[in-house]
Amino acid sequence: MAGGTGPAAATRQVRHAAELLRAAVDAVETLDPAAAVTLAPLFADAARVAEAGTLRCAQRAGDDGARRFAGERSAASLLSSVSKTSIGKAKVGLAAAEKLRAAGVAERAFWDGQLSLEQAVAIAPVAAQAPDAAGALVESAQQSSVRELKQAAARALRTRRDEAAVVEGERRLHLRRYCRTWVEEGGAVRLDALLAPKDGARVLTALDREAQRLGREHRRIGWDVVPEQLRADALAGLVAGAAWATPPDGRAPGRLDRAAPGGPGGAGRARDAGGASGPGGPQVLVRVDAAALQRGAVTGDEVCEIAGVGPVSVRVARELLCEGFLTLLVTDGVDVRTVTSTTRSVPSRVEKALLLRDASCVVPGCGATERLEIDHWRKDFSWRGPTELANLCRICPAHHAMKTRTGWQLVGGPGRWRWLPPKSVAELARWHGASPRNSMRAQWSQRAARSPAEGAGP
Repeated sequence: MAGGTGPAAATRQVRHAAELLRAAVDAVETLDPAAAVTLAPLFADAARVAEAGTLRCAQRAGDDGARRFAGERSAASLLSSVSKTSIGKAKVGLAAAEKLRAAGVAERAFWDGQLSLEQAVAIAPVAAQAPDAAGALVESAQQSSVRELKQAAARALRTRRDEAAVVEGERRLHLRRYCRTWVEEGGAVRLDALLAPKDGARVLTALDREAQRLGREHRRIGWDVVPEQLRADALAGLVAGAAWATPPDGRAPGRLDRAAPGGPGGAGRARDAGGASGPGGPQVLVRVDAAALQRGAVTGDEVCEIAGVGPVSVRVARELLCEGFLTLLVTDGVDVRTVTSTTRSVPSRVEKALLLRDASCVVPGCGATERLEIDHWRKDFSWRGPTELANLCRICPAHHAMKTRTGWQLVGGPGRWRWLPPKSVAELARWHGASPRNSMRAQWSQRAARSPAEGAGP
């Protein structure tokens, strides 16, 4: 490929790179699964570099007048046209690139392809308001899911805002509240809503608890319904006052119970859903430092946040407490690190601490939040591993099965999680055979030990 740095050379380089990528894509069908797994991150790296290059070209065209060069009315319209995305997404991308200029490390990471556009958008507000905190977010972005990155960015911004600014922001969000509905072709009803953190947390908590209750009922019946469908059923049940079980094959739904929320069976249903506090209100899980709660404001590294929502003002925490909608974890109260159980049953306080600490599956990059399971990650319960916070984590069913049955390992601990592949078949057989946890494991181990020719794991 010809060298050079001029426009013609750059054009040739990009065209040649695109041809090579197309050829590599065509060759994927001939690869074995292991090679495909190795190649996938390289394609993703190339895609991020290409995405950054497209954005940079649109930025440059905007600086010099996109209309004059490309016949477009703006840099955003040019980016939308060439990348085949909406004009709104193009504007968000250009605005994020502009904000990243305040933090050189974040800007370089994006242009080098270390960050995707979605990651850059999450980091951009921090780069603009707290440039010194952007570097840590860039590092965490390499292992965190986008959801976790957004949570970390929200915490970084919270430390730079005083209590009055947070309260004012929540007031403005409340003024913007809305709930819109419309009917699509065929009669499908759609909803779109915006709520301030306090009301949003109460709604989400009630929705999740009812969805969990319906999920248990569906599994008892033997039906497997996806979480999004369960949440839709939960919403309809909470609003209309009746719970329905809908078979996965689309047959007519049937009622799980006929008790309305305030009727004869309502209280029992609330307990099944995880408990309620106050007149029909769900418990919202809030973590707050005791000093901040007493003072009325967060300072330094103190926290005040709602699980699943993010940082909020101490005023919101106090309001939830007064209304009876709050399950409070005060960090200098009973130290949950000292609470231990000798059974698999997780103490309530430890479980709530886990909900806050592990809001999503702890496997790096997973980010799953549905049906998370509690695992004794450091020392298995079958080896007398303690049921305490330091030995527990929340993990999605798929990764839990991989860890339990195929030898994948979760190591490092909170903030340092690593997901390591299984060892060789022989080592894995010994590992399974040594565990008294399940007789099926021992049988599998014996079969694996008798078949060393099957090869080693990755």
